[in-house]
Amino acid sequence: MDKKYRVAIVGCGGISNAHGNAWRNVPEIEIVGACDEKFEALSRFATEYNVENTYNDLRQMLEKQNPEILVIATWPSSHLKNVLEAVRSGVKGILVEKPITVTTSQLEQMIQVTENADIILMEAFMYRHHPLTLAVKEKIEEGAIGDVRYARSTFSTGLTDRTNWRLKGDLGGGAVMDLGCYCINIIRYVIGQEPQSAWATGKYEPVNNVWETLIGTLDFGDGITGQFDCSFGWTWRENYEVTGTKGTIFVGSAWGNSEGESQFTVNGETVTVSGVNPYAAEILNLCEAVENGTPLRLPVSDSLANMQVIDALHESAHTGQRIQIP
Repeated sequence: MDKKYRVAIVGCGGISNAHGNAWRNVPEIEIVGACDEKFEALSRFATEYNVENTYNDLRQMLEKQNPEILVIATWPSSHLKNVLEAVRSGVKGILVEKPITVTTSQLEQMIQVTENADIILMEAFMYRHHPLTLAVKEKIEEGAIGDVRYARSTFSTGLTDRTNWRLKGDLGGGAVMDLGCYCINIIRYVIGQEPQSAWATGKYEPVNNVWETLIGTLDFGDGITGQFDCSFGWTWRENYEVTGTKGTIFVGSAWGNSEGESQFTVNGETVTVSGVNPYAAEILNLCEAVENGTPLRLPVSDSLANMQVIDALHESAHTGQRIQIP
């Protein structure tokens, strides 16, 4: 890639540091602007990553800095509004932190407006760009475990801070939104098809309108099943397992792999993979798609399917019914 890409970010909270740290070592990326309503977070990000142009208003930043790529790292409830503003400004690519929206209908609106404007939209599931994830998929496609029949995943953290957006439903929080979205995404990815129906149960906190724990089952038909659990308040756990007719793949560190070596097992034998910074890999994937049409590792159609599953799981957890997925 010969050119430098003008990248701006809106939302300078915790996850913005993962992006900023990755971009330090990517010479193709020039951070031309940062935006946040909170002065302290904005100042901290600008100082840490040497960003000269800071704003409290997204429209003003987009008009003055004219970035080619906008990274949206705000609360999920703000994502649609931010995308619409980015489309208005004429950016070429938009990277939206997961979960990309709060509901399927919001994502459908995002897709419509970005496609009409010829803008590339991608959800920031960074782990999908890591060599470990790609190596697991390759092993499955090679037939190392036979035909996949079952996949399970888990993601839980000890978060109990009631002031955090993750525990506020009106901001797009909830266990499945912040954690379970990964679990669902990897199950769909390793099985290689879409579930037909979903069932879920868990712990609901009505004051903040949020599911603190969600445990779900996905039926893919033909006896193929996926199961996951995600929770705030449990001990930290992150792993997944894929079982086929001839063996099993187990990944003990599912989402947080970066540079250095990472490992998984195939039928009890350890496979070692050399890593990369997945946040750097995902922004480069989007830049290359904008520049020359390189296929996205995570097309927005994948995000739409993931969001449909999330909606079905929430409906099932509220109603106690098995929900068919479109």
